[in-house]
Amino acid sequence: GGILDTAAAYLRGELPGQVTGARRDHPIKQYGWAQMQLRYEQSRALLYRAIDEAVIDPSEAQLATGWAAAVTVMEHAAEVASTAIRVCGGQSMQKNLPLERMYRDARLGSTMLPWSAEVCMERLGRSRLYTEG
Repeated sequence: GGILDTAAAYLRGELPGQVTGARRDHPIKQYGWAQMQLRYEQSRALLYRAIDEAVIDPSEAQLATGWAAAVTVMEHAAEVASTAIRVCGGQSMQKNLPLERMYRDARLGSTMLPWSAEVCMERLGRSRLYTEG
């Protein structure tokens, strides 16, 4: 499972190796959980739009949608991971639990070439400024 699955299991007190019990009854935990779901759904919607528009020899607009989706997914993954840590608390970062690794992977994912967030933002920033469409 991913960050959402891990955070949900932790908040329910069901994550193997977890020291503490369920924390899902706290309104602030529920609010953070809602934030995580919102970012996930936003990323997913844009990613699916980019996939639906994907073709061989894409237009500049289709490329821009793809770059925007890539950046959004990378940035939201890091944001969701950070929110998961804040919501689940410091004990969720123990080395024997998966959230610490997931957080690190989400943060570093946007730096990986050839399609780092910076590369995508550079291309997105240039798109449609020099050509119409």
